[in-house]
Amino acid sequence: MIIVKAKYLITNPEHCIENGAVAVNGTKIHRVGTFDEIKALTNVDKIIDLGNAIIIPGLINIHTHLDLTNLHNRIKPTSNFTHWVFQIVGARIRWKEEDYISSIEKGITLCVESGTTTVADIANTEYSFSILKKSPLRKVVYKEVIDLNPDHAKDVLKKTQTELSTIMTDNLLSIGLSPHAPYSVSKELYQAIAQFAIETSTPVCTHIAETRDEIEFLTKGTGSFPTFLRQIRAMPDNWQPPALTPIQYLNETGILRNHPLLIHCNYVTDEEISVIKSSEASVAFCPRSHHFFGHANHPVQKLLDAGINVGLGTDSLASNDTLSIIDEMKFLFLHHSIPPNTLL
Repeated sequence: MIIVKAKYLITNPEHCIENGAVAVNGTKIHRVGTFDEIKALTNVDKIIDLGNAIIIPGLINIHTHLDLTNLHNRIKPTSNFTHWVFQIVGARIRWKEEDYISSIEKGITLCVESGTTTVADIANTEYSFSILKKSPLRKVVYKEVIDLNPDHAKDVLKKTQTELSTIMTDNLLSIGLSPHAPYSVSKELYQAIAQFAIETSTPVCTHIAETRDEIEFLTKGTGSFPTFLRQIRAMPDNWQPPALTPIQYLNETGILRNHPLLIHCNYVTDEEISVIKSSEASVAFCPRSHHFFGHANHPVQKLLDAGINVGLGTDSLASNDTLSIIDEMKFLFLHHSIPPNTLL
């Protein structure tokens, strides 16, 4: 039995134990309490005194792209999202297998070093599943799905099902699906994924309401996205805008029936917040990535006031400086005046 002690032990946001300690037996937490209570246990092999520190439960990073870790400081800050995507594509155009693997492995190390024990990661390649599976992290790895052509929906889903069937889950690994975003996934593909996910109880997440350009694309079919999509030959010739806001659009696809994780939600109306609430979806907020792109004030307080489940993510090091959730909490405290117990 190993005892780890510190000046404070916070077991939950409302409960702080002074001079606290944790008894660890093998890989399991055996007991928590004051140091005086814990040291009375028999068969104590070692006591680790962290001194003037706080012990808290492992942190959860609810949105990561660990395969982008090696792009830190290689992507210039910009308010033009499509320009940022071009930088990402250009930076990785010559990457080989070892580049992706080293990027994911470095991301895992940075997460563990900053106290994160659970991640929700987006898998753009098959490497994310195999590398993360070997890590000590608890993880939900979401297979990213992209295709805006409605004629491809059935084939894309079939291919995705085949890929997922080869992945063996365990106590620390769950798999999910991530239809990327409304500007990269057709309504038909969203619908197919929604149906499959409900039938198989597969977790779903999607990037949504991330930029004003996304809203313009969906409501009017104009802005930077049509030009960008034509440049990368991803824009179907007969595509027509649904004339809906992002959350309204998701509601029409049926994806909200999956109680999905909605990533970003930077630009949502009060009406859309009500739809999110009634759908029992959760929201991933990435404060410093939000700041990197120069977005307007995030509606995080409105989401919290509505009783929506909000979690913190770092996004990737292509739009952030660390993968530390504690750094996200500090940033939120300083810039959004959210109380510490709410942050915890």
